[in-house]
Amino acid sequence: MKKEINVADQPWLGFSRIIQITVDGIRYRLFRASVTVAVIAVAVAFLMNILSESLIKRSVAQNTRDRIHRMRLIHNWSARLTSPGNPESLLDEFARSEVGSDMYREVAGMSGFDEAGMKEFHDHAVMAVSYLDFFNSLDYAKRRNLIHTATGIGIFTRLKDEAAMTQFTEGMKNILSVRFVSTYPELDAFLANWEGEQLKLKAVLDARVQAVAKIDTALAGRTIAEALSEAEGEFGETIRNAGFVFEAGTTAGIIAGQARSELDVMRIQESMDSYACKQAIARRENTLPADVNVVLMWQNVDSLRFAKEYLACMVAENEKAVAYQQKMKELDAAEPKEETGAVADKAEGTATEEKDKGTRLDVEGLTAARLVTLAQARDEEASLIRAERLTVGAGEGFMGLGERLAWLLFVSLLVCGIGIANAMLMTVTERFTEIATLKCLGALDGFIMIMFVMESCFLGFVGGVIGSILGALIGLSRMLAAFGLNFAGAIPATDIIVAIVASVIMGMLLAAFAAVLPSFKAARLAPMEAMRIE
Repeated sequence: MKKEINVADQPWLGFSRIIQITVDGIRYRLFRASVTVAVIAVAVAFLMNILSESLIKRSVAQNTRDRIHRMRLIHNWSARLTSPGNPESLLDEFARSEVGSDMYREVAGMSGFDEAGMKEFHDHAVMAVSYLDFFNSLDYAKRRNLIHTATGIGIFTRLKDEAAMTQFTEGMKNILSVRFVSTYPELDAFLANWEGEQLKLKAVLDARVQAVAKIDTALAGRTIAEALSEAEGEFGETIRNAGFVFEAGTTAGIIAGQARSELDVMRIQESMDSYACKQAIARRENTLPADVNVVLMWQNVDSLRFAKEYLACMVAENEKAVAYQQKMKELDAAEPKEETGAVADKAEGTATEEKDKGTRLDVEGLTAARLVTLAQARDEEASLIRAERLTVGAGEGFMGLGERLAWLLFVSLLVCGIGIANAMLMTVTERFTEIATLKCLGALDGFIMIMFVMESCFLGFVGGVIGSILGALIGLSRMLAAFGLNFAGAIPATDIIVAIVASVIMGMLLAAFAAVLPSFKAARLAPMEAMRIE
């Protein structure tokens, strides 16, 4: 009689029990787990370092552009109020302005175009600038082959000629490395309307010429900086009456402050004509007065203590110059009736006084704090120029990171994935004997898979947290060292936190996916076969 054997289903452990077994396994193999975590942490740190530097550079680039634009408002407005520009510059400025912006409203006010006319003019300006940018990007050989020697808006006049257009189209066929910015029918349509748009452009330019003439009359012999220092008052109203969009509440105050700073800078730099002022800096720098220049002067007056000393020197020089000039007036007013010897003595005394006559300096309203503020502003401008140079290309390409940083990010992601995959592959394959023992004890293939994937997630999470924080700190310290503390406010804290979270999640996922294939292969092995693998 045959004996009946009932094979019951193998029990499936609960999720909490699987977690407990996984944690116990990590604890028993703590050293090996620490090595795996270290490998994951290094890989994630490399990725996070590149990512954090990229995000900070993108933010610093935008912050730098905004601050430089704000800092150079005085120069931009000085140029606009003293020169109407040329057709190309006006087209470029108008095309890059948005509908409703100050420039857009200024052109509308000066030209008198209605809303439809302004939209049409703006669309054609955008198209014209795109064409001009294309031709300006070509090297000399390609440019001459396409449009001969035409420049600026003269290119459009040339292309209206049938023979010139034929030369252009045939030339484009032969230059395979260059792609035109639009279709030829679109270019033909643009050229057909160019004559009318050119008349509009001339009307706007003529209006700007008249506006600049009004400003020139209002200057009344003053420099533009002196006039703009009163931009919050009468001169600001003159600018608005001339047709320029010059906001009284915002732009005028900024421009006036910058103009006053420019004037103060020029007054302070005149102190370099004073030998005594140069001596004060030379003593501090332990150098010769002849080696003292404006740059050295500004580097020293950013200290409040020395700024007070330097301002006192300027005041003393000015008082000495005033006293000398007063004495000269008194001598000139005196009747020349002295004897010859007395005249000779007087001449000798005058020659002696010539050495100590001082230098007339305008120190009215200047304080030591003002000198320090202006010196710090110059330092800030220098740091902005340096940051602008270091962030060339940032804000473009993938995620606004620039082409170079985008490729670095891709390579770092690849290195991170390969490093984590290698670590998890070694972690699983060296434990085939352990897997065979578990199967002999009744562990299911699914249990082994879940246990190893869960262990990989734990290790990936810990390594991801350590690596992402370490990478973010390294990237942050490197960027602060490169750009300085002036850009601490430009650090995108939210973006970096999101990047840290994303790096941790990526580390977990890469570790989990890297463990799936070897653990699946090991789980499918027969117990005796797995035990034979060394």
